[in-house]
Amino acid sequence: MLKIGITQRVEYIDAYDETRDALDQRWCTLLNASNALCIPIPNTDSPQIFIETLQLDGILMSGGNDHKTRSTCETVCIDYCIEKKLPLLGICHGMQYIGQYWGSNLIKVENHVATNHFVKIINNPYHIPTGEITVNSYHTFTLDKIPQNFVPFAQDNTGNCEAMCHQSLPITTFMWHPERPPYLTWFNSFLKYFYAKR
Repeated sequence: MLKIGITQRVEYIDAYDETRDALDQRWCTLLNASNALCIPIPNTDSPQIFIETLQLDGILMSGGNDHKTRSTCETVCIDYCIEKKLPLLGICHGMQYIGQYWGSNLIKVENHVATNHFVKIINNPYHIPTGEITVNSYHTFTLDKIPQNFVPFAQDNTGNCEAMCHQSLPITTFMWHPERPPYLTWFNSFLKYFYAKR
């Protein structure tokens, strides 16, 4: 079984004066269906110790919020994946953060929160069916440009990038949430292929 580390959002619980890491339970369901173990990565400044000790097969940067400790953790995760050529998948916030890591900026996008819309899958290296598909959307920002060394392989009807992959590293991103409906029949096969590439 593949061991996939997944980054988490940070939430402050005022009633308890606690800062907590949080992850949608549907991620475990989705990864388990792909014969992968979902291993939440704590938002610390030393996640590489966690990654190496558990000998993870890859990392998934989930959706959610921005937070200083999360940013520190995810920067280290990206650095580690680049150095070790470990598969890295970015979802929504994860795609945005990976884009910013490579020099893109975030810009506002309209009508993309809590809705479904069409995206067009174009040339891609993962044997994903091309053409239009319906995906969910929960973001208020998009990337202002495709980062250097990345290739877009999905876009919405206004030309915004909805998925991209690195040209030489095993790094891929999606703006939609595969753990939420509408579910895509090919996504489990994609996950198995992507994380087993090594």
